[in-house]
Amino acid sequence: MGVSECEDLFPSGFSDQPWLMQLHGGSETQEFMDPYNRCIVERNIPQFTGKLCLGFYKNWLLLADKLTKETFFLHRTLDPKLKVCLPSLCGVSFNFLGSCVISSSPASKKCVVSFVGRRKDFILYCRPKLNVRWTKVSLSIHDSENPDDQHRFTGQVVRFKGKIYILHGSLVAFRVVVIDEDSLLNGDCSWTIIQMPNRIDAWHHLVVSGNEMFSVLVATSDLRRGFPAYCTVHRLETSDQTWERVESIGGCVFFLGGIQNSALTATQAGTQRDCIYVVNQNYGWLHGEGVYKICMQDQTVSLSLSLKKPIRTDWICKLCWLMPTKVSRKSKRETLSFTHSIGSDKSDRTHVHEKEEKHNIDISRPWADLPVELVQLLLSRLNLVDCLRLSSICKAWNTVSSHIQDATAYPWLMYSTNDSCSWRLFDPVYGKEYFIDNTWLGFGKNLTFHYSKDGWVLASKENKYLFLINPLTREFISLPAPDFDIRRSTAMSLSSSPANSDCIVFVVYFNDLHVLEISTWSRSQDEWNKLSFNNELGYYVPCNPVFTWGELYCYKVNGELSVYNPTKKTLQTLEIKAPIEIVVGSDRIIQCHFMESRGDLITVFREHAKDRLRIFKLDRPQLVWREVFGVEDVTIFLNNKTSLAVSCPEKRCRDLIYFSGFADEHLKSNASYTVETNEYYPEDCYHIREPMNCIWVEPRI
Repeated sequence: MGVSECEDLFPSGFSDQPWLMQLHGGSETQEFMDPYNRCIVERNIPQFTGKLCLGFYKNWLLLADKLTKETFFLHRTLDPKLKVCLPSLCGVSFNFLGSCVISSSPASKKCVVSFVGRRKDFILYCRPKLNVRWTKVSLSIHDSENPDDQHRFTGQVVRFKGKIYILHGSLVAFRVVVIDEDSLLNGDCSWTIIQMPNRIDAWHHLVVSGNEMFSVLVATSDLRRGFPAYCTVHRLETSDQTWERVESIGGCVFFLGGIQNSALTATQAGTQRDCIYVVNQNYGWLHGEGVYKICMQDQTVSLSLSLKKPIRTDWICKLCWLMPTKVSRKSKRETLSFTHSIGSDKSDRTHVHEKEEKHNIDISRPWADLPVELVQLLLSRLNLVDCLRLSSICKAWNTVSSHIQDATAYPWLMYSTNDSCSWRLFDPVYGKEYFIDNTWLGFGKNLTFHYSKDGWVLASKENKYLFLINPLTREFISLPAPDFDIRRSTAMSLSSSPANSDCIVFVVYFNDLHVLEISTWSRSQDEWNKLSFNNELGYYVPCNPVFTWGELYCYKVNGELSVYNPTKKTLQTLEIKAPIEIVVGSDRIIQCHFMESRGDLITVFREHAKDRLRIFKLDRPQLVWREVFGVEDVTIFLNNKTSLAVSCPEKRCRDLIYFSGFADEHLKSNASYTVETNEYYPEDCYHIREPMNCIWVEPRI
């Protein structure tokens, strides 16, 4: 088959950029998914009919017939002369066969193909040019210090500097089994174990990039069915076999989640540097949300490919990333630019700064001559930061400083980036962004935000420390060392402002599938107070609970409310019919947000990117969720960690719902929804970039 004839079978541009390919092993058509142009193309390539893709090496695809299990390499030109046969996989179950590593070109006699088991500890290898059958090596890898060790091969493997690195995982931890390839071929298979950075709620990926190997942890949101909520990257230090956390991947681009993880330079990939494309792996079928793009530079995530129809993604039909055979001439690198950048002058009252353009100002008359009444009128129309500046113009205007607390202050979106010296705060109503210095904290880098209340943020670091901070006033409260796993916490909440002596910190988490534990702390305590309750009453929605009417309310997927009374130390359930049914494990992706507004409990539901938001208010006397079709003079700010509903005196933001994602690639405006017209901004969900570690904060000074 000629090259031009072959190229006609594949989608246009197939050789110029990465694609996702899926072979079903039976269907006459194959899907090719373009993560850059966000499209899915179906093709009928006879050579792929009835085949599964098990791996690749540069321009060679490793294919297997699903029925006969005939296995062979086929060059991407589809030339039948460029076909290398392997021993049949007859007798091997594809369900227990993981990924493979290929040592060199299949045309070489030195080529070795090594499969690892999935849920079983074994290696299956052969030399395509020399062996007529596969050699299976069963391994018994256990931790001598832990006889109940339940680790098993996950099916993920990479080859790095002549060694095979196999991901070995259990329900509580992951590690890497390292096997020397030469010892495997010589029949003396020995191994060593490298402990990994662990996070039990994360997907662990191994990827080789040039002369370095990386571990990528991507934690996903339970409610959003695979949406990346946390991502860390560690590089292997080969000298002592340890992992070091890094903030950059050397300008490369990672492609994760297929049968093999791959890495390219930004020029080869034709996209922005220091980005990670990852496939949603939470379920055996993808519907709606498929491929995400994580930008390491600003720690944001966006939807790169949305699937209009369900795609099967179980192990047999797993997706395969195919790398370009040509170097992209036109790089699609993106440059982030901010219209507002802020310095860090510690002399400022709130430590928040904004660099603005200089303007020519008429100073023929002193500002002090302006009547105080006019100054107060101006004050009522300014945001909080401008009010602070106004009162510092001259001594005469200091008299208005007592009115600053009355200034209009809508919630700001607080989020972290790779910048270790500052956090970012974005005001969606006035469209301004501020940098806020965090060096005073001493460990402001790599914090995780959990909840906010009255300007305070409940945060953690390294799953070891919990504390409360007010980023504007630099107040700090250290909490006792937790005796629970912070990462497994279902939800956190505060009863009131931590500035109050009666403030209570709540942490709700599952000790196992049937026991719900609630830990509380107040300023009069030196340690956490923990209570355990039977959890036979159903699943909780993974959004933070709400404290109101002196009790803590947790929303469950069936619509019921679990109510914890901190005074009586009791947990009761209010049996209420769900306004919208959320079925655990179904293909429906339903986001639920829970909040309090003027003493009322409110839930907001969103199923798909363009569906109408549905808002319900609890009729407390009747114990019924009643749908409302407007939010009157309230503005809602939605986030999985903290959602807020605040009074809005200004018409321009009434009836609006702000999301915690940005509407454009330059992070200049928030995505939003107008309740009255049921309109989204932007209309295209692909343009929304959401910081992975973000939270709404009400500015309080």
